[in-house]
Amino acid sequence: MKKYLPKFSPLKLKILFAICLVLSLKLHAQTTPFLDSLLKAGLPQFVNVLENPNKYKLQVIYTRIDRNENNKPKFTDLKFHVNKNYFYPASTVKLPISTLALIKLEELNKKGLDRSTTMITDSGYYCQKKIKYDTTSASRYPTLENYIKKMFLVSDNYSCARVYEFVGFDYAHKKLNDLGFKNIRLFNRLDGSCPGDTAKVTPPVYFLNSEKDTLYKQPLTFFSEKLTHPISNSKVGAYHTNSQGRRVAGPKDFSDHNYLSVNDLHSLMKKIIFNNYFKEPEQLPISNDNRKFMIKQLGMYPKESEQPKYDKKIFYDTYKKYFLYASAVATVKQDSIRLFNIVGRAYGFLIDCAYIVDYKNKVEYLLTASIYVNQRGVIGSGRYEYDQIGLPFLKDLSWCIYNYERQRSKEHLPDLSEFKLFD
Repeated sequence: MKKYLPKFSPLKLKILFAICLVLSLKLHAQTTPFLDSLLKAGLPQFVNVLENPNKYKLQVIYTRIDRNENNKPKFTDLKFHVNKNYFYPASTVKLPISTLALIKLEELNKKGLDRSTTMITDSGYYCQKKIKYDTTSASRYPTLENYIKKMFLVSDNYSCARVYEFVGFDYAHKKLNDLGFKNIRLFNRLDGSCPGDTAKVTPPVYFLNSEKDTLYKQPLTFFSEKLTHPISNSKVGAYHTNSQGRRVAGPKDFSDHNYLSVNDLHSLMKKIIFNNYFKEPEQLPISNDNRKFMIKQLGMYPKESEQPKYDKKIFYDTYKKYFLYASAVATVKQDSIRLFNIVGRAYGFLIDCAYIVDYKNKVEYLLTASIYVNQRGVIGSGRYEYDQIGLPFLKDLSWCIYNYERQRSKEHLPDLSEFKLFD
């Protein structure tokens, strides 16, 4: 594990801890100043980023978790520059889409219908795809289970589109509203085959039993909800590339794109991980079995997946682990730390949302961060400072919090056995 740790001298660690200990006394009255001081003390190499959060559209939410004698968690949310400014959520929308799919599946309450049931997608519109087989699945047929695995393990956009088609536009936003996520917008499916409003038209979907009898049929579904973007100004950049690939002066308008705030993303992850500890009206209406399934896929390395199988040379261990590893470590050899996370990367935006645990040292915390790295100001160019600024920042940010948590005094150490899901 030591090979992944940033180099902090013992003296620096003591000073950092002392500063944070003093500031923690003011925690409840001055939440933002505490996190601001922690980050500036622990990340001097990124002082330019921290002092220019508007330029980098930087937003951070860190949740401290304190357990009581019964292992019940208490959450303290600390925020740095969290605001209503726009950021593009990219693949992080796969978290609400997957959650909604499993909730809807349970609501159907059909005998024999579960996440491993064969799901056939028909085509009822010019840009839709007929899907009858899935060679990556254990059964060789498409299933919600396999689609969600691929979404979480390698951020597969094709699978996201199929799951979105089952969920449906109207159902998604009505259910999100019911769950308290009124500002999430799922306008498109990430596969690019159905542009504009056609993305909201979902094809017929059939669920078949082992004898290929239809258990449930969902017809071609149009949308009725007329939803506007929750952010008044969702324009980004000084230039953008248009649909013909030409650079155009002026920002790109993201008002018809997906939207997911860091607050909602962080809150959803918290509920997936700790659903049983929320009051019943605030819980996600999802079974423990489906919730544990999601958690396991969020924490799994591609090499640990038996079905689908992944080539380790392409899908290395930290392929989608921005926190702690900056997506740059081919093989994770330690088995003490585990990240249960979802990431996004597009148009110069980088996002990671994670529950991070260290089983051995009894460390746990929730962390969500987004950063925008586009020095040229051109949206759609494909040339962004992910490797130079974005990923190194997310890596060091997460280690900064880890180092603080590692030394923070806790009245009761957490029992993390429920999250030991891997051999």
